[in-house]
Amino acid sequence: MRLIRTSSLKALKTRKAFKKGAVIAGSTALALTGLLAGTGSAHAAGGGPGGATNIRGTDPGNTDQMLERLCGQEGSLTGVYGALNVDTGEFKTRDEYLDDVFPLWEPVGPWETFRGWCGHAQASTWSIKGEPVRTSPWIGNRGSKDDKETFVSSYSTKTFAKKSVGASISLTAAKSIFSGTAGGSFSYEWGWEKESKFERRSEKTIPPCTQVAVTWTPYQRVVRVNPIFYVEDYQWNKDPSSRDNMRTVHSWRDRGYNTIYSHGYYIDGISDKLLPNGQPDGREDKVEEKLDPKTCAQ
Repeated sequence: MRLIRTSSLKALKTRKAFKKGAVIAGSTALALTGLLAGTGSAHAAGGGPGGATNIRGTDPGNTDQMLERLCGQEGSLTGVYGALNVDTGEFKTRDEYLDDVFPLWEPVGPWETFRGWCGHAQASTWSIKGEPVRTSPWIGNRGSKDDKETFVSSYSTKTFAKKSVGASISLTAAKSIFSGTAGGSFSYEWGWEKESKFERRSEKTIPPCTQVAVTWTPYQRVVRVNPIFYVEDYQWNKDPSSRDNMRTVHSWRDRGYNTIYSHGYYIDGISDKLLPNGQPDGREDKVEEKLDPKTCAQ
């Protein structure tokens, strides 16, 4: 009778969970703004988002960019593929490797090949104040006494995303990530994909020779995710003259950890927060600007 260790069972469950969202995650080609990636030290094995291990600073090359390109590929039923030159740190997708390095999908020399599944794990979340936006027209008072006017202000909640590596991310791709359909699992409450709007009327006093408008400062929630990669298999062959020396393992570079991420590569989803009644959460303010005295009554 064959015995399966507890650790092996855990790995099998993790593998199944990744496969469930892998086709969506792999096929979401993240046409992706360029924030500058922040520096970060390596985490202990398995201590990162989703239990992944940070390889930033421990492996050659730009691992932020490698993960972005690896997981930005269109996936297949067997996963996504990549090749790493462990001498130079250069990364190639499967198509690039077959065209530029070797016509067969197998490792040669310093090039090591791997296959697996991509997903997204929540790293952190926090609240911020958004930028104030004007929600009403300017109304001016060119007289010499206070005036009162009724202001009509309107606002609709906003949802957007940005990432630390690559080009801008499409809202469609972001929605698939933050709704959980592209390998993510999130438990927070926020206004993502829950559009809400208001239109308000209010009477306000306008001082002499002044124009007034209404602004809205939205309260927002930021959710940061790290793209993570689950290793299905990893291969290398240091002897290009013989295929007998090829070795296949099922962890990243045979180091014993199955899931990796790069600390500097992340995607932020930002959305206006909602109150319990479904209305946008934020602050309304009255703003004033002085007019040219030459255009006002003396």
